[in-house]
Amino acid sequence: MIRKSERGQDIPEGMVIVPEGQFFMGSTQQDIAKLLESDRNIEAERLENEVPQRTVSLNAYLIDKYPVTNAHYKLFVEAGGYTQKSLWSDAGWQYIVQAKPLENNELDAVFHGESDCPVVNISWYEAEAFAAWSGKRLPTEAEWEKAARGTDGRIYPWGNEFDKTRLNCAEAKIERPTPVTKYPQGQSVYGCFDMAGNVWEWTADWYDSQYYRHAPDKNPQGPGMAEENPYFGRPEEVGISIYDLKPSPAGRA
Repeated sequence: MIRKSERGQDIPEGMVIVPEGQFFMGSTQQDIAKLLESDRNIEAERLENEVPQRTVSLNAYLIDKYPVTNAHYKLFVEAGGYTQKSLWSDAGWQYIVQAKPLENNELDAVFHGESDCPVVNISWYEAEAFAAWSGKRLPTEAEWEKAARGTDGRIYPWGNEFDKTRLNCAEAKIERPTPVTKYPQGQSVYGCFDMAGNVWEWTADWYDSQYYRHAPDKNPQGPGMAEENPYFGRPEEVGISIYDLKPSPAGRA
């Protein structure tokens, strides 16, 4: 989650500053070829949305140093976050009314899992509401990517060579979320942890596989509308919200 960075502002605890400036966003064909060579299980079609690589300029911003933990999300739940309609977009409120996340087992890990592990099984709407409750917002894809890889186009937060000792990944054979502080050797140049590995993270943007081909080169906010059914896996892998409900424009971060 992020906040706008004001000149002379003190950096809040648990956040880092990403300074104003340009960075390389997306992947080159050489990057993709290298990745496919190292892991032949990856479907090449999944990487086509990362080209062309381009230079993007962003204003300065503050971003959380760690993913949101079970302990932090539990505070949101216990503070009545699921009953405060003002925190939710209209579509988000519709989602929780229909899905009733407090009445099923989707939040079990929040209450019974390790407190310092990242929260999981949270929809985009819940992430959006939690960010609002925290006085922050979800990062755009561009903001997330710059915080993850710096300005030089590196493939991983630490550099260009894969290293299974720097992240929670399939090769590490852990097969469960790990505490957000477990991999200091994997942090990005700005000091962000778990920008590779561990769990997937939400950004504010709609998704369009062709967006990189026509996106603005300064503070891109994502497509104006979502691509129709962009994900070709099973709906349960990403949550029903991608298919059944769409955030209202007023609810976008």
